[in-house]
Amino acid sequence: MNQPQILLPKIPPSTTENQQVMQMLAEGTGGFTIYNTNDLLGGLQKIAQEMNQFYVLGYVPQESKEGSCHTLRVKMNKGGMDVRSRSGYCNVRPTNPLEGKPLEKTMEAQAGGTATGTIQATMQAPYFYSAPNIARVNLSMEIPGDAVLFNKDKGKYHANVNVLGIAYKPDGSVGARFSDTLNLELEKDDWKDFTKKPYKYQNQFDAAAGNYKLAVVLSSGGEGFAKMEAPLQIESYTGDKLTLGGVVLSTNIQRVDEIPTDVDATLLEDRKPLIVKGMQITPAAAYQFKKADNILLYSELYEPLLKTESSVKLLAGYRIFDKATNKEVFFSGGVPMEGFVEKGNAVVPFALKVETKDLAPGNYRLVLLAVDGKNTQAPQRPVEFSLN
Repeated sequence: MNQPQILLPKIPPSTTENQQVMQMLAEGTGGFTIYNTNDLLGGLQKIAQEMNQFYVLGYVPQESKEGSCHTLRVKMNKGGMDVRSRSGYCNVRPTNPLEGKPLEKTMEAQAGGTATGTIQATMQAPYFYSAPNIARVNLSMEIPGDAVLFNKDKGKYHANVNVLGIAYKPDGSVGARFSDTLNLELEKDDWKDFTKKPYKYQNQFDAAAGNYKLAVVLSSGGEGFAKMEAPLQIESYTGDKLTLGGVVLSTNIQRVDEIPTDVDATLLEDRKPLIVKGMQITPAAAYQFKKADNILLYSELYEPLLKTESSVKLLAGYRIFDKATNKEVFFSGGVPMEGFVEKGNAVVPFALKVETKDLAPGNYRLVLLAVDGKNTQAPQRPVEFSLN
């Protein structure tokens, strides 16, 4: 009881050891250290400059055992330049932020139950292949902004948005699942703006080829929740013939270099944005558009011949049918894909403008087509949309 109160942690006897640990952490994550200086302003300016000048590089590694770690090294083909990057990565199972929490059981019951959600929601879940018979599902979901429950604390508005997605096999077993938790903290003016617009949520998860029923539940506290269900049919893909991925429709297109990016979030999120020729395409959560909208179609071609042949002719196009009459109302013709091909890469991301100026308001079915120079036709990919 008479011992003096310790207000500060004990300082280790050797500051050199601390600096070595700091140096190791920085070098292993692509960062740098600032110490042994009184120039605090100069250090902060260097940090600010680094935050605005970086490259995000990525690749698809070979399969490895869960828990295994691998070394990474980035080299430049030009001398006189220093490169800082992560020194490696480990193949670890994605985190489940809801695991073990009572909320997870509640949301599981909502996903598998018959009760409909109390919050209006829309959802799209196109997929693209990341390996033979493995697809990356791109989930886009939208709910009214005023449906998110905020609590006011110390002049700010806080909300926790929890999402659980489960892909059920025909026998009721789970084929794939993901969960996510987002912590929102807004100033009063930002909160007011938030409540006036739809809240858009996006995520990605992997699933094997097969037929599923996808159920996604979103909750921000309270009794209300949003629930969406949709069939998810992932066609088999062996990797040895021309194939198309799913179809994304969007009106949200931005130049990559104009998108504000948080460095840590970009490096830590295991997500692949949809990018074509320096433009990032954000999938719509509902394929309901206005006639005046500029609609873009995004998909991916998988052509194994590109790995071995220097020149491969590829064409893609689409047909639009009136759903009421099943009559074809537009055909784009074959669009050459050479401008989208990257040498040695069998995956060809591409985008096409959806021509709607001559279409009357109504419901339509778009069918995406592709063929190569050897007259091999890819399986068709249909998608439905409506014009107001």
